Amino acid sequence: LLASNPVLFEKQITAKRESEFPVTCFSFAEEDAESAWVLDDLIADHTVSGKGWGEYAVLYRQHRVGEFLERQLIGNNIPCRLPKGRALMDDPVIKYVIASARLMSLPDDDPIALEAFAELVLPRHLLEQVRALPAPEPDTLLARLRQFATQQPKSHPDTKKAWRFIFHVENLKALFHSQDALGGLVEELLSQRVGGYRNPLEERAEELTDPAEYPGAVELGRQLRQVMARNARVWLEPAGGLEVALRGMLLGAGGMRSVAYLEPGDELRDEDLVVRLSEGAGADAAVRLFKALQWNHAADFGDMFEDFVTFDLETTDRDPAVCDVVELGAVKVVGGRIVDRFHSLVHPSRPISTGARQVHGYSDADLTGQPSFAELWPRFRAFVGNHVLVAHNAQGFDVPVLRREAQGLPGLETLVFFDTLPLARSLYRESARLEDLATRFGIAPGRSHHALDDAETLVRVFQSLSAARVSRARKSALVNVLDFLGLALAVSGPGEQSEEARLLLEVARPYTLGRFSDCLDFYQTESLVSGRSGPDLTEVIRRLGGQELMERIRAQRAAAERYPAAVARLQSLVEASQAPTLAESIQRLLERVALSSSEGIEADPNRVNLLTLHSTKGLEFSRVYIVGVEDYQIPGYYATVDHREDEIQEARRLLYVGMTRARDRLVLSHAASRFGKPSGGTQLLDEIGLGTATLA
Repeated sequence: LLASNPVLFEKQITAKRESEFPVTCFSFAEEDAESAWVLDDLIADHTVSGKGWGEYAVLYRQHRVGEFLERQLIGNNIPCRLPKGRALMDDPVIKYVIASARLMSLPDDDPIALEAFAELVLPRHLLEQVRALPAPEPDTLLARLRQFATQQPKSHPDTKKAWRFIFHVENLKALFHSQDALGGLVEELLSQRVGGYRNPLEERAEELTDPAEYPGAVELGRQLRQVMARNARVWLEPAGGLEVALRGMLLGAGGMRSVAYLEPGDELRDEDLVVRLSEGAGADAAVRLFKALQWNHAADFGDMFEDFVTFDLETTDRDPAVCDVVELGAVKVVGGRIVDRFHSLVHPSRPISTGARQVHGYSDADLTGQPSFAELWPRFRAFVGNHVLVAHNAQGFDVPVLRREAQGLPGLETLVFFDTLPLARSLYRESARLEDLATRFGIAPGRSHHALDDAETLVRVFQSLSAARVSRARKSALVNVLDFLGLALAVSGPGEQSEEARLLLEVARPYTLGRFSDCLDFYQTESLVSGRSGPDLTEVIRRLGGQELMERIRAQRAAAERYPAAVARLQSLVEASQAPTLAESIQRLLERVALSSSEGIEADPNRVNLLTLHSTKGLEFSRVYIVGVEDYQIPGYYATVDHREDEIQEARRLLYVGMTRARDRLVLSHAASRFGKPSGGTQLLDEIGLGTATLA
């Protein structure tokens, strides 16, 4: 195979073992016949040899081939392992459908299914906050979310997500009872929005200005609040149609008794408010009003916790499964102020590793005579009391270490933890390490990797993160009036707009043109009925991107158009999971999905390995099947038709690596047609000089 390649270096390779199996190659008309033969041969070999499924590998060049083979194996109840990120549950659409199906088919109180679905659609920082609440009765995730949603401000984005999840779960249960067949159920799930709950303003929060800092927004917000408190009226100056969009925004935000257009001769009361819309400042006026309304709605947004205890551990090494605590530091905060501190060294039961000693500086000698963790525990538990324990990367390190060390000690099970790492990652794209966050917020970090210093640093960092969370919530409020904001920015004209206005128009455009908004009808009707002057509806739509864009946004695309790869994989699963009842069909679906995995880098002894040729280096298997040994797969279409010699040479080396993964038996195959298209020739097989048996 490699004889046609330039010699890069001299290497004498000698086989050290013999095999009873000759290397074989088979030719097929198309991929269906190829995969059917490979499957039959694999099952027959498995039956005769008694080897575990992990001794079998089917190798290929393109992931599409692997997914096709996966469907054949799963359809025959054969477990398989794919390259990382390519298994069924690695596809976010399939993962959402399976989590939904599992949840709706199980009892209401199944905590595992509920937690799995919540992890999929709710942000981690919200789940951390909900889990840190006082336990309700009964203590379920749904009960905690209801408690959270009723205690938080109604307009807070996280409150809306909590209620959405609660209603979503209830709707899934109802959907289960309204369907008879698995295919219809999957189709209905895919017709809905798939994946995590989105807030477009939240996603662009780092680019947006906090309403509390936008010029004029706070003052206008206070004036609007006074109008609402006095049950007075808001008057909008004529502004070429802009006033129509702003009236819709004010009414959509809620709380206003009356919003009217100001005309000559109108009588104003002292408590009324006139919103001045000066000529040429339309976009800025629209943004200012939107920010003022956001600021009003966020008035009750506050810190997560005013009372809490931060803590930090230093350990004998970095493995949370085995390390011992050598230092424990904690800081108590009440009403937002530090009121007490806790610190102690701890005598471990194992030696300190060299790496850990270099990090925190403690040696085994430093800990002689210090209390053991069990001896220290009662004092620490009394210090914490009923407060939430806060740590950075708590769930990844501190909490599992603390739980393991305190196993069996009194008071462990009543502790409640909050991890600040998910919150930091939800707020910032940059590094979320504690030291980097301290630098971001201008906090002096003290002695890094000393428990009490880090716990004290975390107090300031957590308070800064909480403030940043409130700021983001202000920026993300009032998604429900984005349609009227987009309308206002379009009506205000194509003149010079601020960066903030351009960004908000980009975010709002799909809402203004979307099929779920009536803002365009509102604009047209109001303009006609009240005789407002301004651009006509056709011009407004043109400014927003045009009729074609609106039709594209409003079009309801089928699931197969939106998620073609996922739907193709799901269809074969659904067909293979049919049963007399929907509940049985879902159970079969879950069982079949479990057959597909991509976990771990080592071969799984219980799964057939479906791997790309690129991902096999260093692995060996008793039986290896290499499918698709044809020119348009290996080396590839363009490499073949353009005679790209460097890519052809690389393909020879790649195929060589795949062939040498086999310890006992090697089978190669190719198809004349693959996925409905000619597959090219068989240059590499011809170079090998291996006889090919045509089977179909």
